[in-house]
Amino acid sequence: MERRVARLEFAEGAHTRLRIPVPADDADSGRDVLTDIDILSLDVDSRLRISRSSLECKSGKGQSGEPDTILWLAGFRQLLDLDRVTLVRQVVSPRGQSLARKLKIVVMDEATVTRREKAHAWLPERFAHLDGPACLSAESRTTTQLKGLPGIPTTLARFLRGDALLADSASLIGAVQAFGSAVEKQGVLPEPAASVLAGHSLMAILLAGIQDAGRLDAVPLNVLRTRLERALTVGDADDVYVLPMLEKADALFRFVQDRTHKAYVEAGADPIRFEVPSLKEAIASPPHYIDYYLAFVERLRENPQMASGLLQTAELTCFDALLGDRAWKAESFSHLFTTEHKGLLLVALKCLESIAGMQVTSPLRAIHDLAFRGSAGKVPDRRESSDHPTLFDAPGGTGANGSLS
Repeated sequence: MERRVARLEFAEGAHTRLRIPVPADDADSGRDVLTDIDILSLDVDSRLRISRSSLECKSGKGQSGEPDTILWLAGFRQLLDLDRVTLVRQVVSPRGQSLARKLKIVVMDEATVTRREKAHAWLPERFAHLDGPACLSAESRTTTQLKGLPGIPTTLARFLRGDALLADSASLIGAVQAFGSAVEKQGVLPEPAASVLAGHSLMAILLAGIQDAGRLDAVPLNVLRTRLERALTVGDADDVYVLPMLEKADALFRFVQDRTHKAYVEAGADPIRFEVPSLKEAIASPPHYIDYYLAFVERLRENPQMASGLLQTAELTCFDALLGDRAWKAESFSHLFTTEHKGLLLVALKCLESIAGMQVTSPLRAIHDLAFRGSAGKVPDRRESSDHPTLFDAPGGTGANGSLS
């Protein structure tokens, strides 16, 4: 049932994942998972605003446990700050429907699922993380390989593979940067762990970029930059205390240094000048990749029609096509594999490289060679006015749309 419902969500435009663990805060050893989300669904609208939904699937026709599950879902929605929660059962009782309406919870029975499936019969039954055979095998093998890779923190790998879908953009970028540093220390990762973790890292960058692109209507780019820099350096986008305190500490150090230096000179010592490192500059220096990342965010906002489906494109590319499956070639997915999708995906890949390093992105370089079915012919240059005749050729789906120039 879980896969069937997730397939419906994907068919209707949502990025979906199955069985996402929910970590427990301050948990004892061995009890770090609170529960899991049967289906996590991410909808991206035409203005790149993301809404997150949880769908809980329960078997059994009786009413036993139905009210408890609905009440539990109401609390679960609040815990994870979800926009929507849905209960899927074989049969939903009138009592359950009434309670769900009061709590603004969606309920769906198996008959409804079956009816909706008829409209999406052409969609493959299994693909990528919806129990695609190659993805299942690669993820399972990666879990085993990570046990022999002490340089890759368990919590970091778990975040990229699951928790990231619930995280904000700064947390996603920080995790990808940390993963790049971990890979640099660990050395070359074995396959399929290298490809799987690289794929999850690319998904994280896309999710971060789409979230920030969706904020540009309300938040000016310079404000977004300031908040991101603050979040990535002092750990809190809203903090207004740490940097002023560091500035005062720098001033105090300079004062003590000047007074000490003056005392030595007055006592007859030769003057010696040396620069004391600035605490503020050491901590608050913006990441080197921030300009490229923000250019990527602007690129997404300029083309929301394509960017809104980019999570689905990346999911099928990284966890179906690059792992050797063929479901991504289905006609039902052709709208996700156009020249412009590939161009944005390549820009995201370059952004990932600037944050995490070339060693992380190397398993994904085969994206350049994938034949996106919409790659033949020409597409409009969206940066030209409507009366401008310019079109650019995009053989193989790269070219002008694959860079930020």
